[in-house]
Amino acid sequence: MTSVKPKLDASERAARDLLNRKVREGIIDRRSANEVLKVGLPFVRHMLATWRREGTDPQWITGKFQAIHAEALQRQAAAAGAVAQRMALTRVMCAELYLAVWAGLQEDYAAFVNERRSRPSLPA
Repeated sequence: MTSVKPKLDASERAARDLLNRKVREGIIDRRSANEVLKVGLPFVRHMLATWRREGTDPQWITGKFQAIHAEALQRQAAAAGAVAQRMALTRVMCAELYLAVWAGLQEDYAAFVNERRSRPSLPA
């Protein structure tokens, strides 16, 4: 029996790529990164998908998290102590995770729409 891994969707791939990079940079340990994928990723995906289903403008969502990311970078630059720097770094990483997952969700949605358009319709 072959061991075939299921194909990851773009949002999970984006989150895994970001967290793997953060592990390599020493910002987060592997155990914590796995916990983020297990607990945080479903929460982030659900929240973003809910906003999207409710009709929230995609540009607004992107702009919101870009603004949060920019603010987190400013806080990180201004952080004085070790604890403040660590908290600021965590905020930056969370904002980057939201942006990565959001980009992945948009990619998944575009692929879904394209697939539905390319399917032949059933005869009446």
